[in-house]
Amino acid sequence: MERSLSADNRVHGMWLAGSLGCGRGDAFSDVDLIVTVHAPVPADLRTDPFAALRLPGTVLYTRRKPRNAPAGGGYLAVCLELAGLPVLVDLYVWPVTNATLPVGATVLFQHGETPRSPVGLIETLAQQPANEPAGADPDDPTNQLYLIQLAAKYHARADHLRFADMCRRLKISADENTDALRQVLAGRVPPANNAAVRAVGQLLDLAEANRRPRSEFPP
Repeated sequence: MERSLSADNRVHGMWLAGSLGCGRGDAFSDVDLIVTVHAPVPADLRTDPFAALRLPGTVLYTRRKPRNAPAGGGYLAVCLELAGLPVLVDLYVWPVTNATLPVGATVLFQHGETPRSPVGLIETLAQQPANEPAGADPDDPTNQLYLIQLAAKYHARADHLRFADMCRRLKISADENTDALRQVLAGRVPPANNAAVRAVGQLLDLAEANRRPRSEFPP
């Protein structure tokens, strides 16, 4: 991925943010990937950056949430299959004209210099709000998959508050096991998403088997 993007003349750099970027991630961490590109950002890079950048991997589902994008850029949550498990990639496309490297992010490569932000990714994005205010479609089956996947992560970490928040958004009870999550997975996601359902089910198994006794991990 790094090699192909570094040779793409649209791309200025690639950064790894979040808990993995600062070296505090675990097996359940999402991948926060920022690709800085020359402005103006083409429409295809804003709407489906994974396809437009021709990134490798088997896509289980994607979830749009335009308001997560930096100003002038794009955002897409992409769930990839890796060894039968789902891996969430939060993919940000950021115009190099206003891109700032968040605190804790690791530069994988970049052509030239980029200003540094004094705050983390979420705070940096808040300073450059998206052009489009739309959130994710709550009725889209991929939204159910996404929330279940996050709930599995928080269950494994025994992060009770965030786990309860995911359950609230799924309109289920926040039990001490994953039974209610499995019912949502079986009952609300259509057959077209069978590969994603199997992978997320495997993740729930893994979360149950490896649950930590207390919450001590970053988001």
